[in-house]
Amino acid sequence: MTRSDRWFVVAVLGGVLAVIITAVVALGVGRKNVSPPDLQEQPNPAIPGEILYVNRESCIIVARASGESRRQVACTGIPPRLLFFLDETRIAYVDAVPSGQNLVTLDLETGRELSRTAYKDDRTLLLQSAPDGTQAFQRDDGRIQLIRDGQVLTEIKFDGLDWGPQFAGWSPDSQWFAVTYSPPRGRGAELWLVSRDGAVRGTLAKDAGTPAIAWRIAGVGAWPLPPE
Repeated sequence: MTRSDRWFVVAVLGGVLAVIITAVVALGVGRKNVSPPDLQEQPNPAIPGEILYVNRESCIIVARASGESRRQVACTGIPPRLLFFLDETRIAYVDAVPSGQNLVTLDLETGRELSRTAYKDDRTLLLQSAPDGTQAFQRDDGRIQLIRDGQVLTEIKFDGLDWGPQFAGWSPDSQWFAVTYSPPRGRGAELWLVSRDGAVRGTLAKDAGTPAIAWRIAGVGAWPLPPE
């Protein structure tokens, strides 16, 4: 083999190695999947109730928290900031427009708009609070601490993530919570459901939009509470 042949082989091997490195870094080839089990593929009946969430197209979805079923209720155009179950037949969302905020009520079955009124309430802190008074405190490193009466009850860790998930809301029985996580490399945000002790986790959606959710459990109620 001549010197030029050897350099040719080295160049080819270098090009192949560069392609492999690019695939690993840019596309995540060989990267461990850090997401919890997909509830659409593996429903978990232990996760109770129904959840409202918003997908990337600003459409409101109602889904069984177990992952067994889901359907689109309505597409809002403007991503909702807050969601509420009002009763068995109605839901509501809060939009944010330049002229102010509106509380929009929809028929849960048809998605038809029923009413639209000005909304001035501030529910920011409520989203972190469970019905039993437990507070979710999100650390910079992605940990979520559950605190009540000034005491840390438990700490939920999310290992292997490039950055921590964003807390989204509680279940009405205070035993579950939801977070959204945006995977690297431009993939859609995921909506994860997590038991209070962190032992049970599932991915409810891989196309989440805003972190707004509402959760309802039959015989228990809904959270967050709807505006008065």
